[in-house]
Amino acid sequence: MMMLSNEELPSLFSDLTPIKQDDGPNPVCAIDYSPQFIQAYDYMRAILSAGEKSERALRLTGLCLKLNPANYTIWHFRRQCLLATHINEEEGKDDSSNNNQQWIQQDLELAATLGGDNPKNYQIWYHRRALLESVQSRIPYVQAELDYVAKVLDEDSKNYHAWSHRQWVVRTSSSCQEDLWDKELEFAHSMIQKDPRNNSAWNQRWFVCHKGGEDKTLSLEVATKEADYAIQGAGLDPYNESPWRYLIGVIKEQCKILQSADKDKFLDDYDQKAFGLRAVLDEAGKDPNDCASLASARIDILEFKGGEQSLEKAMELANGLATQYDPIRKKYWNLRVSEMKQVLAK
Repeated sequence: MMMLSNEELPSLFSDLTPIKQDDGPNPVCAIDYSPQFIQAYDYMRAILSAGEKSERALRLTGLCLKLNPANYTIWHFRRQCLLATHINEEEGKDDSSNNNQQWIQQDLELAATLGGDNPKNYQIWYHRRALLESVQSRIPYVQAELDYVAKVLDEDSKNYHAWSHRQWVVRTSSSCQEDLWDKELEFAHSMIQKDPRNNSAWNQRWFVCHKGGEDKTLSLEVATKEADYAIQGAGLDPYNESPWRYLIGVIKEQCKILQSADKDKFLDDYDQKAFGLRAVLDEAGKDPNDCASLASARIDILEFKGGEQSLEKAMELANGLATQYDPIRKKYWNLRVSEMKQVLAK
């Protein structure tokens, strides 16, 4: 569909009287809109007032969105026009599916064009989601949509809107593509490799391993694999907090479901593996005690283990962080020590 121009408006809407924006008799701070903006939105108010959902109304929404891509009302009205003029809600009947795909694809491309300069625009991302929600079969769009999100993340690897949309696509499309979770795990890994400090990528790996469900817990086999993955990541840069927090997340989850013997073994294994990474710092000529991320993770693990010996060691590490190695969070570490003392006192 060709984008409408301001020059075409008077002839295309000759039967309508443009409606001016009503800011009241004495506007406190009137916005200095461009003449093109004023003209387009005056006609849009007339269309909205008339309740017209037509081909020309659809074209007008394109012009208005080009002038202001953040206008939620216009995006919503555009979807109403699409449903009224081009998209058959009963997709798949009477050969309407191909027609639906054509118009949905065109609007996805429009959203991508407008989103190029607005990668964190809520309305544009929601429009993409709403378009895909309108189809019964999402298979023709899934890979292209994931490719589009990957392109956006290539520009800004921590774009929350892009990651959130990607999670929605994967979660709601996995039932029709069995290998989607495996492919997404590979994608999360590739993003972590590009930037090991990207918490968004680590969060995506957690999301994928849990199949998108908060109520799903990892089996011991998968948890061990993920904990080892985190240890490997921490080994590349022990000062990087991201893999350590991922490790603690995996361990904390397992502590809730493992029986006592398995839990003790799991905690002992990863306390030893975490302690073993001190050698990486020694080899680099660094003081292992100065690595707050490593010490913080060990404190958590030792606290999970419980028992007098483990808690005493955890308090020793926390005191070291409070007084020498991480004084900016002195109050936090002192609080942790106080809480462990209360546990020992019981």
